[in-house]
Amino acid sequence: MTPETPSGEMPAPERRVDVVIVNWNTAQKAVESANGYATSQGVETRVTIVDNDSVESQARILEAARADGIEVIEAGSNLGFGAAANLGVNRGEAEYVLISNADVMPRPDTVAAMVNAAAVTRDVGLVGPVFGEGGDIYHDDLPSPFILLVRTFVGGYGRKAFDLPGPGRTAPVEQPSGACFLMERATWQAAGGFDDGYFLWYEDVDLARRLHDDGHNSLIVGDARVNHVGGESFGKVSARTQQSIRLDSLGRYLKLHHRFTHLLARPLLWLSGKLRGDGSHRPGQGAS
Repeated sequence: MTPETPSGEMPAPERRVDVVIVNWNTAQKAVESANGYATSQGVETRVTIVDNDSVESQARILEAARADGIEVIEAGSNLGFGAAANLGVNRGEAEYVLISNADVMPRPDTVAAMVNAAAVTRDVGLVGPVFGEGGDIYHDDLPSPFILLVRTFVGGYGRKAFDLPGPGRTAPVEQPSGACFLMERATWQAAGGFDDGYFLWYEDVDLARRLHDDGHNSLIVGDARVNHVGGESFGKVSARTQQSIRLDSLGRYLKLHHRFTHLLARPLLWLSGKLRGDGSHRPGQGAS
């Protein structure tokens, strides 16, 4: 039974959020993250871990978590980050969806703060949390064609610390980090979710670009804070394989959003792949 407020009125129902955590061989972190989201205050969360074909020892950790009430979806193959996130979101029906890396740990009030900001923002797109104190490099403006050309050889070129909003404030941003963000389900569905053609990297930039071009307003919420280790999963992949995946995704993004620049970038992408990549488009078992 729902308790009454002191005035005798029934309190407003908590907003529902489907949380999807994508995992590859970081099962313990994923379970800790899932428990953090599951105990969120002020919202009703349904947490799902989508596992991208982790090794058997990692799968056993997830199986134990399933016994404790955490939903686990075994992808069965190496889907990549975006496709795995899509799979998890499509299993739910809540008004809001939240996508998270496995190595992100929210505070108890983080999700509610993101939902509250989304609810009062007109044409809301992506809603992101604060990852660090003072400034961070997770959130960014959408990259220009020139920056993307340079990134064929220098992957982090053009990134700068984003001025973070303080408590009680929000800040507009073109490209919130894909490591953790919240959206209205209706907006997610209208946008088509992540583009499955990206295995890893640039799937979040692509989504932010499409939302931006459709007139949606993305923002960072000062009251929503998370801890993020970063690189827990992808650090298990060789540097040359990382470069091949990054260049493949960069090429796809350029082709879809900057066709003329893509023509200029094609020989640079090829040369960078020859010098720094290993020719593969994904690691043997996947990444998150």
